[in-house]
Amino acid sequence: MKKFTATRPCRWGIIGPGKIAQKFAAAIPLAGNAVLYAVASSDGGRARAFAEKYGAATYYDRYEALISDPEIDAVYIATPHAFHARHALLCLSQNKPVLCEKPMALNHAQVKQMVDVSRLHHTFLMEAMWTRFLPAIEKILEIVNAGSIGTVGHVRGDFGFYAPFDPDSRLFDLKLGGGSLLDIGVYPLWLCLAVLGKPDEITASGTLAPTGADESCLAVLHYKKGAIASAFSTLNVYTSLTAEVGGTTGTVVIPSPWYKSNTFSLRRPGEEEQRFTFEAVDNGFEYQIREVMRCLNLGLIESPLMSHAFSLSLSETMGLIRQQLGVSYPGADS
Repeated sequence: MKKFTATRPCRWGIIGPGKIAQKFAAAIPLAGNAVLYAVASSDGGRARAFAEKYGAATYYDRYEALISDPEIDAVYIATPHAFHARHALLCLSQNKPVLCEKPMALNHAQVKQMVDVSRLHHTFLMEAMWTRFLPAIEKILEIVNAGSIGTVGHVRGDFGFYAPFDPDSRLFDLKLGGGSLLDIGVYPLWLCLAVLGKPDEITASGTLAPTGADESCLAVLHYKKGAIASAFSTLNVYTSLTAEVGGTTGTVVIPSPWYKSNTFSLRRPGEEEQRFTFEAVDNGFEYQIREVMRCLNLGLIESPLMSHAFSLSLSETMGLIRQQLGVSYPGADS
């Protein structure tokens, strides 16, 4: 069993040196007992520049070369959504632990295949939902699960910003997995499912870009016990970036930007508002990196905090929402 220490840090490899990978690379030193060892890109020049900037020991112009490097302990997949499944399966089939940027894949079938291969090879796989591991979010889930706001009947979250339409952008190109739901709607949807679980019924509406990707998406989740949740995402306008969880005896209110907030309020009728504040979030990715290393030290193939079952449920829910929106990805319609 591996034990990562100051003298034997976890050596990370990154596939895809894009914007999100830069944030991840900057977080590795913050996680403790971790180093960036290698980066791979189909463009060797980009890989070299990235390695030099973030101090990686080596770089590759082929993903397969990084995956086969015996010095690498774990791989972070940061390629566009459409390539997550392919690159994760390459890693898992070679027994390389994977942290895959959200969304895990384009559809439920791809996520199921990834989970099946993870279990077949007894190799770690986790969706990189970094928000889940932030101290404030962990405290919110603790409060809600303890019944401190009673029975939850409402969850709401939004995530929106303005992005000028560009048919070749990863935000709008269906071949890259474009659309607001997969890119940013996954955050408020994650919150809804984390608190209330898989919905019994879904009502979704939105607007589509000329490419067929969703520019905006409103998903209303209905539960047989009476709870209702809503997740809104858009590339058309800036939204409040707030969220809340309402129960029969109180409400948790998360201010903007809720998905990386270090503070929240607990409000109960007749009581003074309680405000919880944690260390300011600078990067934030270091918390999920620590979780991966914790799981690897324990010999786990999934995180109990962001489990395979949860990623399967999240991908299935997104698939049902996309069906109602009329969004279809080439070669991944299901």
